[in-house]
Amino acid sequence: MRNSPEKVFVSYSWDSDEHKQWILDLVRKLRQEGYDANFDRAITATSTVNLNQMMVEHMRDDDYILLVVTEQYTAKADGFLGGVGFETILSLPIIQQHLDKLIILTRQPSVLQKGIPFHLQGINYIDFSNPSDFEEKFEELIHRLQKVPMFDLGPIGEKKIRQGKIQEKNDAVSIMNEINIPKLNPPTDLEKNMFIEENFHLIMNGIDEILNTIQGENPNFIYQKQNINSGKIVYAFYLNGQNLNNLKLWLGSFFSTIKQIQFSVGRYVDVNRDNSMNGSVSVEVDSGYNLSLAMPMSMFLSNKKNMNYTEVVKEIIEHHILPYLK
Repeated sequence: MRNSPEKVFVSYSWDSDEHKQWILDLVRKLRQEGYDANFDRAITATSTVNLNQMMVEHMRDDDYILLVVTEQYTAKADGFLGGVGFETILSLPIIQQHLDKLIILTRQPSVLQKGIPFHLQGINYIDFSNPSDFEEKFEELIHRLQKVPMFDLGPIGEKKIRQGKIQEKNDAVSIMNEINIPKLNPPTDLEKNMFIEENFHLIMNGIDEILNTIQGENPNFIYQKQNINSGKIVYAFYLNGQNLNNLKLWLGSFFSTIKQIQFSVGRYVDVNRDNSMNGSVSVEVDSGYNLSLAMPMSMFLSNKKNMNYTEVVKEIIEHHILPYLK
């Protein structure tokens, strides 16, 4: 068992007094959790040091390096300016040889539009942009430092091989196969909302599956996904390191108790404002009270009703993502 606490070094840019105080508070909180956390101002405040030597030693020898990304940090890293630029050079062999040593934190949603440092693109990060989510994100950071999964998947049980079932034919079964049992009551608002929420996650998973395939077959394409909350996600799409387009997908409503799946696309997507969109997906109820999806704002589909989630995924991918990647 290790006797000494793990060493954690925080790399950041001196954006503002508020940002420097946030870094100090983060270091203090990590130390309270049992980590030997440190940053440049604490070191230079107690002794005269060679700054380049200090950065080399910490980037090389410490157990973890936290990179706190902001717009100013990105500009300095991409331009190899100042201490951030020097640490960028030092981080390159770490990315190649020991990627788990680096943990990226972001402090502002605009990082999706204005990019993160070129050498860090495609690496997952922890989003600290919402102050109200700090404790939740800090807990995620501690799990990363401890290499403990956030979710307990449970043990793998013994596989039980199933046998095919033989259906006995009888008159009752044959009659039931010939009769379409009708629904006699229209779906409630709760049932409609549960239907749209279920399809929101199916659509999100379908988009992820296709984007993973595109990324696997095209090394110059990278996408990043940010889970804002359980009902809102934001994608950013990069080709050759350049941000070409973004997609925001969220659960909303138009002055109604019935939810919709709404989406917005473009070079700039505002994470916090949900009052404008490029399209929406709503619930449709047919004469037999069956539920399906519709895209009333779509300009590309001739048949906008009676859709399933795969058709919605196809519409979004073909008309709102792929055209911007060429």
